[in-house]
This record gives sequence, C-alpha cells and structure tokens, in this order.
Amino acid sequence: MATLRLTGCRVETNSIAISFSEKVDPSTAGTIGNYAIFAPNSGFSQTPAPPLSAAWNASPDDYTVYLSPKSPPSNDTFRPGDWVVITVSNVAAQDSGITPIPAPPHGEQISGQVPGGAARATRDAEDLFTYPQLTEEYRPSPMGPQGGAGGGVSGGGSLGQVALQAVSDVLGWRPSADPKPKEFLGALTQSFNLTEVRGQVKSTWVQRSYAVQTDLGGRISGAQASLYTRAKDALDQSLSLLDGLYPLDPDADPEYVKALREMARSQMVEIVKEFGTVGLPSILRVDTYFKILLGQHPSSQQPVQFDPDKIAGTLGELRDTYGIYFRGNTFNNSVADEEDITNFRVISDYMTSLRQSWIANRDFFIVSPGRIAFFGTQLVLIGRQFGAVGDTVNEVRFALDSVFIGRNERQSLLLKFRDHELPAMFLEDMLVEIESFVTDEGPRLLRDGGKISVKNNILPVVRNYQHLVQQAHDPENKHKVPDGFRTARVRRTLDDLQDQLRDLVQLIEQVEGELPQVTDKLQVTSLKPPSRSKTSSGRYHSKKAIVSILGGGFNPQSTFTLRRGLDSLLVSKTEFYSDQRIDVTLDLKAGSAVPGWYEVEVKNATDESAVLSHAFEVKP
Repeated sequence: MATLRLTGCRVETNSIAISFSEKVDPSTAGTIGNYAIFAPNSGFSQTPAPPLSAAWNASPDDYTVYLSPKSPPSNDTFRPGDWVVITVSNVAAQDSGITPIPAPPHGEQISGQVPGGAARATRDAEDLFTYPQLTEEYRPSPMGPQGGAGGGVSGGGSLGQVALQAVSDVLGWRPSADPKPKEFLGALTQSFNLTEVRGQVKSTWVQRSYAVQTDLGGRISGAQASLYTRAKDALDQSLSLLDGLYPLDPDADPEYVKALREMARSQMVEIVKEFGTVGLPSILRVDTYFKILLGQHPSSQQPVQFDPDKIAGTLGELRDTYGIYFRGNTFNNSVADEEDITNFRVISDYMTSLRQSWIANRDFFIVSPGRIAFFGTQLVLIGRQFGAVGDTVNEVRFALDSVFIGRNERQSLLLKFRDHELPAMFLEDMLVEIESFVTDEGPRLLRDGGKISVKNNILPVVRNYQHLVQQAHDPENKHKVPDGFRTARVRRTLDDLQDQLRDLVQLIEQVEGELPQVTDKLQVTSLKPPSRSKTSSGRYHSKKAIVSILGGGFNPQSTFTLRRGLDSLLVSKTEFYSDQRIDVTLDLKAGSAVPGWYEVEVKNATDESAVLSHAFEVKP
C-alpha cells in the first residue's frame, strides 16, 4: 500500500515550498494548521503547536504546497543561512488508495536551509579552495552518442555507424539493442511504395519525417497524427495552387509578388513541419506562424475568419497585392481570372480549416502533469527523460570525482537512510541501479510490456528511486560520510537527479494502463484504503474504517480475516459489490487493533482460500 511522503523542501527568506510524492488533496494540504515550523534563529520555536495560524497561507498545487505570509513584513521572515524544520500532519493524497501523513504527534518532518548567510558563504569558499575547479571535459552518459573513436556520425565515426544513421533516416526507424525482423519489415513497407511498371517493380520512397521513432518505438499518434495527416494533404494541394497564382493587378511589383508567394510557402511548410515533430509540436511556434499567415492568433477568443476576402496576415496581403479578391474586383475579366481567384480561395479554405482543427486539438499538446497522453507520443518524451536521468547519474559521478570520492570509495561508501523501510545501500550501487533501469530495464519493459507495464511496474520503481535519492541527501550517518559528499556541488547534482526522476514520474503518470482483473479463480490482489468520514474540525474518525478488498472469485458468502500473527482486526460489516470487490468495515477502537502490518485471507463456502501478505497497516 503506497504512502504519501515528503520528497523535498525549498526554503527562501519569505516562503517555503514542500514537495510530496503524490498529488495532494487541496482541502487537507491547504489547511494551514497542518504545518508547524521550527526555526529558533528566526523566532519560530513553538513546537509542536503550529505557529502559523491565520498569518500564513498554504497554497497546494498538485505535488507541491507553498507556504507564505499573508501580509509579508518589511523585513525577511527567515534569516539567510538558517535551518528551518517543518512538521507536516493530516495531509492526504487525492487518491484515496494512498495512506495519508498521520496526525500529531507523529506527522512527518523535513528541513531546508535558507540560501545565503555567512556560514554558508564560508563553507562554499572553503569548498572552492579545497577541491579543484571543474575544468575537465564532461563525460556523457553511455546512453547517448559517444565522441572520439567510438563516436557519432560526424567527426571520424565508423563507416558502420554512418550507414546505420542513413538507414534510420530513410526508414524513419531506429533499431533497438535487440532488433526484431518484424519491426524492420514494417518500417521498410511503410517507407516505400511498390508499383508495377511494364512488368517491373518500381519502388518510390515515401518521405515521412513524422514517423521517426525513438529507441522505445515511440512515434506521433492520436490527435497529432490525425492533424499531421490532414495538414500534409492540405499542404500538398495548397503549394501546387500557390505556384499557379498570378497577379490580376497590372501594377503589382513582380519582385514583391515573388517575395509574398515565398513567404506564404515558407509559413505553410513550417506549420505542417511542426505538426510532424516527434515529441509534440511547439505550441508557441505553431501559434506564431498561424498569426503571421492568417493575421489571427489561435488562442484568441475571436471566431475564426473564414471569408477569403477578409483574412489578414501574409495571405491577406498576398490577396490585395495580386488583386485576387472576389467582391467588387474590376480585374476579373475572364474565366482564367475567375480560376485564379478560385485557387486562392481554395488555399485560404485549406489554411483556415487547418487553423480550426489546430484550435480544436491544441489542448492535447500542452505538457502538463495529470493530462492523459497518447501512448505513442508519450513514449518519445519518456525515452528522452530516460536519457536525461542517465546523463544526470553521470553528472553525480562527475561531481563526486571532483571532490575526491572516486569509484572505489563510492563502492564502499554505505548510506543509511532515515526512512528505515529502505535498506542501507552503497552509493555506487544506488547509482548503478538507477542507471541500469533507465538504460536497459525500463526501455525493455516499455517495448515488451506496453501500457500495462507503465503504471504497474515502471511507475512504482521510479517512485522508489526518487524517494531513495531524496533520502540520500541527508542520510542518517551523514557525519560518517566524507566531507566532499556534503559539498554544495554534490548536493546540487543530487537535487537535479531527484528532479529528473520526478519529471519521469509525471510523464509516466499520464499513460493509462491497469492490469486486467482475473476472475476465474479466488484471489486477493490489493486493498483500497478507507474513505472515512470527517469530524466538524476536518479530522478523520479513528474508530471505523471501510476497506475495499479487490481480487477475483468473490461471492456473497465469502468471509475475510485480517490478522497479524495471533492478533486480528474485528470485521463488523461486509458489503458484497461484485466478484472482484467486497468492502469490509473494520473496528479500530483503542486496544482492539494492534499496530503493524496485517495479511488478508478470504475463504469461500467451498473452503477455497487465498491470502495477500503485507496488505494492510495499522498505525498508532
């Protein structure tokens, strides 16, 4: 069962930002009484009673809560260099299946230091003179292209690498470490059209920049693929018509006419090219080109102007200069002139319709946590983020090397974490494990397991790594680690690694995919934590808890036992929903529930039974 955790804290002179491992519930995260500050040098010393009260705000934003004074004083609230300890309690996640942070006196603590101060400046100056400056050439991650003799396509790369790059460019396909013949055959079939001409087979290359894949097999899909396909057809038709336009106005400057035509061509090509960008198009770039081409910003609230005689921008200027408007046109004297005007109207209709389609699909291209994304496109972003995490692991090693913590010392440097659920680990083992996952195991799971593997395998692993790196910032045995490990440069790289893992979590969360339930046999797969009623003060009742038991093969006669050794929880009520879900009401009165982890056993009338170990935790 997942638990809501604190993953980071950033303290400024007049604000605090606290990061959580899950999306927080705004009603509990926004309650200022759930936070207590201990910073004696700045006058915050009342513990455990929260000193914030009505003088402070708490603003929750998905994974982060921002604490700030309602009326900032003239001087700073916290002194530079001061350590600030924040105790968080009673904060719950949006997902009711996540265990909330407990109530006082337990809660959970996290700390941060206000930037600046004489002590910090002195320590950073000592670090600067103690350790060498970073002048060595940076060593990139093994995931990326390597320089020198092992290097990329240019600058002395081997002939085999040059050929591989050329094949990848032509086929829009990048072979994986274990290429499959079906993948290559599919890319080959999609990249060439075969036609029979006089008894011979002629192959024609189909240029498809939009189909370029990542190592994970990602490509544009969904709304982007639909929009690009339509835009490509519209562009092919429009460019041929644009080339055939001629000015009806005899006073039109030939040089200006040519310049306008080339400007319109370039803008239409760039819009369609951006639609085909692997890894989502740039909204700013598409909006800008549509505004230049049609004179109207796609994000404006005004309706789309479809009348070719009234559109502005480059097409409007081209229409006026050419004299190819429809109403009241004194230059329109023949059928050929009428066709010239018609061709411009067709171009205008293509572009305005394409702009309308872009407005309708624009929200799909906004990168934001919580938005459901198309799997093919998201694979591209996840693949890039895997590479970013791998590079950052190497940055951590590089920083450690610069403070004289080499490979051998990293292999013997044991970190003991404050979260005792995490086993102690050697520093290099932690880095190797993270790097191995993002370079090998994670991509392989995505390729072979698809969407199901994302949330049910990859997501919990990356969350654990994120928590692991966060705990490594301030290990329990920090006074026994080398001095170089506590320097600002090492801590910054660990901060960066934690942030990169957080971004990876957010990208993975946008992919939908749950394990299908198996109902042909009796089994318990998981428990959904309780949705409990609240008191008038906003706190949860502690005597009753309703837990949803999920699995398969249940029936109305099924009985459930939640036990911990010889101790068991009292089930006061059972409610049958389906063969996959039964809700049980637990009695958690004082003295009747022993704290600790419980297993769940379900039995049917036929004496068939199933057990889920380590399924439910009762906290004091």
